[in-house]
Order: sequence, then C-alpha cells, then structure tokens
Amino acid sequence: MPANRFNGFTEYGVGIGLRIPHYRHILSKKPVVDWFEIISENYMVDGGRPLEVLDQILEQYNVVQHGVSMYFGSASAADPEHLKRLKRLVKRTKTPWLSDHLCWGSVDGRYTHDLLPMPYTWEAVKVTA
Repeated sequence: MPANRFNGFTEYGVGIGLRIPHYRHILSKKPVVDWFEIISENYMVDGGRPLEVLDQILEQYNVVQHGVSMYFGSASAADPEHLKRLKRLVKRTKTPWLSDHLCWGSVDGRYTHDLLPMPYTWEAVKVTA
C-alpha cells in the first residue's frame, strides 16, 4: 500500500544517515533503524573499506541513496561514466529510491563542489527537463 496519496512508495519507516564515525557502533550494536541514507558518491568506487562496510550494512539494513553531484540544473549533459557508476551502485544497494539536488555546480568541466541555485526562468526549466 502507498505511504500516502501523493506517491506510490511503500511506507519505509525512519532512516538516518550512514556516516564513517558510526560504522563501528552500527556493526557491533546493530541499532534498530529502518534504513540508512548513503551519499552515493562516497560508494561509487571500485573497492576498499567503503564498499566493504556497505556490504556488511546491506546484510542487515535497507539503504537509500542520495547524490550530491548530478547537477540536474547544469547546461551540460550528465557524465556517462558517473551514470554508469551510479547504476552499478543502485543495483548493489537495491535502493527503493534515489535523490539528488536540483542545482548546478560546474562550468566547462570545472566543479565548484557547491550546490548553486537555479534561476527561476522558463529557460532553466527547459534545460533541466
């Protein structure tokens, strides 16, 4: 059954952010929580501790992904390599949804690493759509 009349999502309960300082506590104490939110880009890697811990978390918890660098409002197209890594992570986590910011943050391949606001114009709407 949908969680509410505005969307088709199932009620997933309450989640909290998965952060490095909490890894040890989560893995040893197994707190009662419905799911963890991860920053997608932190786990879009080929190996190492982040994926090792993520796999341990996935054995016991659901994970929801939130990205911070798609820049849907940028004038340039999405990076195909970024999309491939994101798709691989989505398959790994089986996330029920994926979110990111409606903003821009790069010009001519230079990244500000900031979430810059979109102008309120029809041109911006068309580019984003």
